[in-house]
Amino acid sequence: MEINENLQNERNLKAIEFEKAGEIEQAIALYEENVTEGFKGNHPYDRLATIYKNQIDLDNEIRVLEKAIVIYEEITIEDRLEGLPKLFRFKNRLEKAQHTKTQLAKQKKSKLK
Repeated sequence: MEINENLQNERNLKAIEFEKAGEIEQAIALYEENVTEGFKGNHPYDRLATIYKNQIDLDNEIRVLEKAIVIYEEITIEDRLEGLPKLFRFKNRLEKAQHTKTQLAKQKKSKLK
């Protein structure tokens, strides 16, 4: 699959406009397209992880962060200097999201007893 970076950047810009207008579902759809295509930049991953975190949708937050880590591991291998700090940041966010998911599952389980 050939990646059109201009189209991806246009999607990000349009998604930002949707977010500002409060049209979150439209923004999500555009960001998700870029994530599916393996966008080589942090913006859609950061925004989706934040949106999903705010929606308390931990499964999607974790999925997006895992994809970001794969992308940034590739970027780091390609010797792009900005890759490593972002890779660590995504790994840290993933760890926090997984911890939150575990804690919520424990709380839910204890309430069912």
